[in-house]
Amino acid sequence: MNIIIIGAGNIGYYLAYSLISAANHDIKIVEKIHARSIIAANKLNIPIIHGDGSNISTLEKADAAHADILVALTGKDEDNFICCQLAKHRFHTKTTIAKVNNPKNVDIIKSLAADIVVSSVNMLSQIIEQQVNAIDYHFITRMTMGDTSIVEFVVSENGKICNRRISEIKWPKDTLVIAISRNQKSIVPNGESVLRSGDDVVISTKDYNRKYLKKLFS
Repeated sequence: MNIIIIGAGNIGYYLAYSLISAANHDIKIVEKIHARSIIAANKLNIPIIHGDGSNISTLEKADAAHADILVALTGKDEDNFICCQLAKHRFHTKTTIAKVNNPKNVDIIKSLAADIVVSSVNMLSQIIEQQVNAIDYHFITRMTMGDTSIVEFVVSENGKICNRRISEIKWPKDTLVIAISRNQKSIVPNGESVLRSGDDVVISTKDYNRKYLKKLFS
């Protein structure tokens, strides 16, 4: 695969190194800071183009027209935006990926320049959100169609739904109780099934219902 990496900083360097180690890719690095170009050239046995990746002539030297993927990893969002926009609309590069430092720029870069946008701040917030969610329920899997997930909740002793029939509970739309596990025994639920304290309840639901369900089981 033909891959162009814009930026030979730490991320760009180690991305190139890992791609070289993992598979037989044709990789080029574009770097405008001369010292970084020299370091990358000395350590990586791949072509290094010394120049500005947001410049048309530099992208021509890197043969962006024949690239499968261009990854813009500079420290400036505006440079990454221009790199991807030129690659996509001028050179018709198949896939463009941009690193975004300011989360406020994610939407504009994704809509106008990059096919994939990577924001470290957004990734961290998602990881934290997953860890917070894990305290309240166990995420089992995401179904292959749409935004439906299968999750598992535990009925608390003092919860609103404890000792109530499934049919009596106001469930959110697009939610289905699939199974109940009680004392290591599996129960196939129906409307008359009563939820007891300590029950593990497996539910199929849309992602936007999770907060409501957390409140229901808390």
